[in-house]
Amino acid sequence: KGNDLFFKLWKKVTAGMSLLDANKEDGMEKLVKELPKQQRVQLKESPLYHIYHRGLEEIESRLGGKAKIKMDGLSARSMQAIRASMDASLVHENHRLNNGIVFLTIGIEGGPYVGLLGTVVGVMITFALIAKTGEVEVNSIAPGIASALLATVFGLLVAIPALFIYSYLSGRIKNTLSS
Repeated sequence: KGNDLFFKLWKKVTAGMSLLDANKEDGMEKLVKELPKQQRVQLKESPLYHIYHRGLEEIESRLGGKAKIKMDGLSARSMQAIRASMDASLVHENHRLNNGIVFLTIGIEGGPYVGLLGTVVGVMITFALIAKTGEVEVNSIAPGIASALLATVFGLLVAIPALFIYSYLSGRIKNTLSS
């Protein structure tokens, strides 16, 4: 939502790039005073805004600060430094967005194994009971096997939704960072 809001505001920029700067009273407030506070918070959390803001800070530092802006423009070396700064910010945002994804991958990869372990242990217990009682009839085996397979079901109930959520979030993150 923050990125969508950023793009809408970006289209309205007419008075220079610093107009979107949320830390300056005459920038963000002037442009988005009709926006509710929640949308301002969303904008400040937007990965694209963070990258933009880092680039803006680098430009201002290269030009000698807002009060001393020269109209000479930026040298090629300064442009490379600004690009490097924004690339570093992009990497940081990528790490920030992918921070919790590891828990989904643990669920995807570990869930079926935990279920399999439960199934194997349950079958082993069932066979141990068969060996102890000496009875091999379906009525004595079926409940043990059914409870053993229940562990597999729970493992898959963890892994399958985690896989779909992971795929969805990964796609959203890639789309966000490639825009």
